[in-house]
Amino acid sequence: MVWSPFLHLYQPPWQKKEIFEKIVKESYLPILDILERNKKAKITLNICGSLTELLVKYNFEKILERIKKLAESKRIELVGSAKYHPILPLLPKSEVVRQIKLNEDLNRKYFKKIWSLRPKGFFLPEMAYDKKTAKIIESIGYQYLVLDEIAYSGRIGKVSFEKRYKIKDLKLKVIFRNRGLSDIFYTGWLDSEEKFWQALKHDNRSNNFLITAFDGENLGHHKPGSEKIFEILLKKIKTLTFSELLKTYQKEEIVEPVSSSWASRKEEIKEKIFFPLWFHPKNKIHQLQWQLTYLVIKKIEKSKKDKNYKKAREELDKALNSCQYWWASATPWWSTEIVSAGAEKLILVLKNLKKIDKKILKKGENLKNKIISTALEWQNSGLAEKLKNNYLKGQSIRYFGGKILK
Repeated sequence: MVWSPFLHLYQPPWQKKEIFEKIVKESYLPILDILERNKKAKITLNICGSLTELLVKYNFEKILERIKKLAESKRIELVGSAKYHPILPLLPKSEVVRQIKLNEDLNRKYFKKIWSLRPKGFFLPEMAYDKKTAKIIESIGYQYLVLDEIAYSGRIGKVSFEKRYKIKDLKLKVIFRNRGLSDIFYTGWLDSEEKFWQALKHDNRSNNFLITAFDGENLGHHKPGSEKIFEILLKKIKTLTFSELLKTYQKEEIVEPVSSSWASRKEEIKEKIFFPLWFHPKNKIHQLQWQLTYLVIKKIEKSKKDKNYKKAREELDKALNSCQYWWASATPWWSTEIVSAGAEKLILVLKNLKKIDKKILKKGENLKNKIISTALEWQNSGLAEKLKNNYLKGQSIRYFGGKILK
């Protein structure tokens, strides 16, 4: 068996210093220590530009140097992404391209020659995929995507890991992750190496090719101790980067992935609700959030001659991160604080402009106030808790952030 482990590293641009330092200590440093100790180990890695900025801001540039060194020795394969972790299928094409280019420019600055060679692979934030976005990514020059296995057919357990895949009518290759064997690194259940082998045997699809992809923060931070199991497995299983894996495969299948994310469920896809944690058609807060988001995007794009355009534009880039929408889902994630802060940040983008269009600002303020008041209403009435419980009732477990939700 060969194993291609993929780690995704990201923190939002507003992350607090004390939390950030905790994550560095519990996850990022141990991951690098593990790779440096195990000279044959290889991984594929996504580090969003948002995180790169924070590492520099909080004086952890040595982490970037260590990643660069491992990449130069071909122990790490870096992939592209969007700088501030937005849900790309929900954005206009111009914003998608901008986020990808911003990510490239910043990481090229710190990873130098290794990034200038252009990463072959691309990680969609939250693995949120649609064909429109795939075409944009291919046009920029990327050669493969990593997607959740549910994107293969809209159901879990249907993909074969014995071959590479190519998207119909595109040159883009696809690597599908094994969801179950990735998600166990989030859980309290995986407390020993033996349990991993049990899960592998039970899955019975990855005896030759094992493909895992998950948040790197789950190793040590969200799930203390999982980093030790990760290291044990790295010592025992031959590892390949994703580019090496694609070259290893002898067979190829043309596939038309369905719009989805790595959190999608088959019931949601059946109903054509492809990104419910970020834009659910029945979620009033989501509807208001995206009305405000699109209002701000449209206004900023029309304000390129404004003296403060650059500042406003930079703040909009950051404000598009996926967190405020995710924490408004109540299925099951919920935070009135983050929802409110996200709406405030979008309004501040408009206020950065030298010439403020009073009508646009008033419309934006009204939307912001509706977002905040609706969130407080959901919280105080118990509706958010009810939505969470109804969502989880009778559903399969969804793994996130080291928590097991039943």
